[in-house]
Amino acid sequence: MDKLTEFLKGVRDELRRVVWPKKETVIKATISVIIFSLVVGVYLWVLDLGFTKIISFILSLRGSL
Repeated sequence: MDKLTEFLKGVRDELRRVVWPKKETVIKATISVIIFSLVVGVYLWVLDLGFTKIISFILSLRGSL
């Protein structure tokens, strides 16, 4: 039990030393992550569409032989 108490005191001490970001910084970072995720998602969607069309074209050529 002493080790648990010591551990929790250490955690509390470390949390007091943490420099928490300001609300504005958190909001800007969150918006940046959302925008970046959307851009990457659209990019991957376009790649998937392109590869699907290419594969479909190649398979249609094989079927017509």
